[in-house]
Amino acid sequence: MRRRRYGRDEVVFHEGDPGDTLHVIEKGRVLVEITTTIGDVAALSVRGPGEVIGELALVGDGRRTASVTALEPTETLSLTQGMLEDLRTTDASVDRYLVELLAEKLAETMAQLMEVLFVPVESRILRVVDRLATSFDEGQTPIVIRVRQEDIAAMAGTRRQTANRPLKAAEAKGAVRIGRGRVEVIDRELLRKLGR
Repeated sequence: MRRRRYGRDEVVFHEGDPGDTLHVIEKGRVLVEITTTIGDVAALSVRGPGEVIGELALVGDGRRTASVTALEPTETLSLTQGMLEDLRTTDASVDRYLVELLAEKLAETMAQLMEVLFVPVESRILRVVDRLATSFDEGQTPIVIRVRQEDIAAMAGTRRQTANRPLKAAEAKGAVRIGRGRVEVIDRELLRKLGR
């Protein structure tokens, strides 16, 4: 695998680009975004250490299905399509791993869809913050989530103006602190209670 380094706000790959590598994130975090049918850019998720990005292009039609940008200095280990094909022919566990990876991402997508369809928007916003807290947890309190409010809103299937209300209410109750380009989780248990 080849080590690649990306600075903050550097694009790892663009939606629609030909995809010939997958990346395993070794350090840092990235934001995964797509373009909607009306041309807006919507954040889907944050990926961090140990997670894989770019695999769909290698097992699908060869095009990137999303854009990925580094939220902070990030290092990945990349594997080319040729290297992956060689591994797949010599080790059956590679195919099993890819199927498990794709199944995990499909389950995550289905859970997000169910939330958008059946969970009130206020709860969805706080649940997104809780999931992001897991990604950004470095064992210290507060957990600093370096993601913009509009990205949190997009991950919850809404707009920033709608997301602002539950975030402000959670801040007033002491669960979070809102800053420019960040949300700090002060009391995660309270955040989870508010997000039910």
